[in-house]
Amino acid sequence: MRRSYRWLWIDPIIITFTGIMSCLSVFFSIFDGTGKLQHGCARTWARFIIRISKVSISVEGLDRIPLDRPCIFVSNHQSFFDIWTLLAELPVQFRFAAKESLFRAPFLGWHLRRSGNIPIHRGNPRKSLRSIREAGRKIDKGVSVLIFPEGERSVDGFVQPFKKGVFLLAAYSSAPIIPITIMGSRHCLPKNSIRIQPGDIRMVVSAPLETTDVTPRNIDNLVQKVYEAIVRNHVPEPHVSRA
Repeated sequence: MRRSYRWLWIDPIIITFTGIMSCLSVFFSIFDGTGKLQHGCARTWARFIIRISKVSISVEGLDRIPLDRPCIFVSNHQSFFDIWTLLAELPVQFRFAAKESLFRAPFLGWHLRRSGNIPIHRGNPRKSLRSIREAGRKIDKGVSVLIFPEGERSVDGFVQPFKKGVFLLAAYSSAPIIPITIMGSRHCLPKNSIRIQPGDIRMVVSAPLETTDVTPRNIDNLVQKVYEAIVRNHVPEPHVSRA
């Protein structure tokens, strides 16, 4: 199989465009406290990267997303391409509940903070709970939130066990959970790699799971239901390069 070196010129373009869009997002935050303009910047950023990377995305189940109320989107996590895929394809405004270290990154961290995303502090239960409550308040105000409950990207593409702490968000907000399964993204940008390659990504949106009866005591049942919904649609496929 012929090795592709497209990443040598694509990566610098993406890094430059990321800086531009992050600065633009921060500028918009001066005039827009809702985060809507910033989310628009992030969506433009994601779609540009997908296009220049020659990545094809197929999506199923978008009609299952309720548009009349905020939701908690829960997705498996293979690659940074998952973030671009979700930003480009989900038809609603949402905010990420992401690990705190991302908020310290130059440019990207500026955008994350100024656009209302929520840092999750690992290893500090008190700060983590405070972040989850903050996310719950955003949902109460009508803003959807997205979480990656595996806690880190999967190396082999298979869905890892979920960390149940972030599911407390359902107990605090009673918003429906929308499980999302993403496949193929790790071939486009593997974990611990900067080499973006062309490829095919498949995203499947499952039916909403209601959480009105969820409490911290029965959270394990919800975690299992969400995990099963994501794994049910997860069909790993061999990667065929289109470079």
